[in-house]
Amino acid sequence: MEQLKKRLMQTWPRHALYLIILLFFVPHPSFGKDLLRFGVLPVVDTLPLLVGQNAGTFSDQGIDLELVSFQSALERDAALQAGKLDGYFGDILNTLLLIQSGQPVKILTTAFHTHPGHRMFGIAAAPGSEINRIEQLKGKDIAISRATIIEYVLDTLLRSLNLPSDYMTKQEIKKMPIRLQMLLSSQISAALLPEPLLTLAESKGAQVIKDDRQLDVCLTVLAMDMTRTADKPRLPERFLNAYAAAVAKINEDPESYKQMMIARTRFPMPVKDLYKVPVFPETGPPAEKDIMATQDWLVQNGLLKEKIPYGQVVCR
Repeated sequence: MEQLKKRLMQTWPRHALYLIILLFFVPHPSFGKDLLRFGVLPVVDTLPLLVGQNAGTFSDQGIDLELVSFQSALERDAALQAGKLDGYFGDILNTLLLIQSGQPVKILTTAFHTHPGHRMFGIAAAPGSEINRIEQLKGKDIAISRATIIEYVLDTLLRSLNLPSDYMTKQEIKKMPIRLQMLLSSQISAALLPEPLLTLAESKGAQVIKDDRQLDVCLTVLAMDMTRTADKPRLPERFLNAYAAAVAKINEDPESYKQMMIARTRFPMPVKDLYKVPVFPETGPPAEKDIMATQDWLVQNGLLKEKIPYGQVVCR
């Protein structure tokens, strides 16, 4: 190294020498960042991750956030179990089931919680059916996907009305586009749909007869593989700082991020002027009551063997 410096001093002007030293010996700004591969689905709840990646809030915390998009939760979970992801966007149900299977994951924060000013899920009745009250759906078919957040929200909606979970006849239709198509063609009486498909169904004549705005439920979360924190104990804190900064940017002016939401999520263009960008909750793990209510449902439905202590589910 000393011989190289002497040779450069003899043959190069001093200002050129300084430039070379800067180029080769000063660390690049991206060096030293922690790479985090986060699995996401193309849904509106992931907007803060998209904004944070684009606006540099994660980079500011020394995190190189790579968002890996999947078309289904099944594909995402398989990638996590294969060690290809460091974290993911999902819900409490799938996180509890992953923990039960031995995956070392914990929830970092709520991604979306039911909000009185913005619906995220709702029961829609088929166009032309003249169904406009929940009582008219007693015994009728409703399209859902079983053992998912969809069925959990439906049962929670029914419980809030003091109705049993078998008040309607649940029909398993996993693929959302097919569920919507069957509803709009009146092949099924009702369907439980997420936004913005709920707004799309409504724009095509479906009647939304009940939604989640009056519930108090954590809908989606962000979780991390805790093996990543073994030698970086502050990594979750830094991640949450970055995520909180992205949420703050959105909540200052939600509609200014609509184009990013449309471009980066599975968004139906016909409702781009009807659907409003939601306000996102402050960062923080789901309340213990949310975790326990979800576990109660999973145990009752034979999906969870035994309840998992709150401290083993959330990162605090």
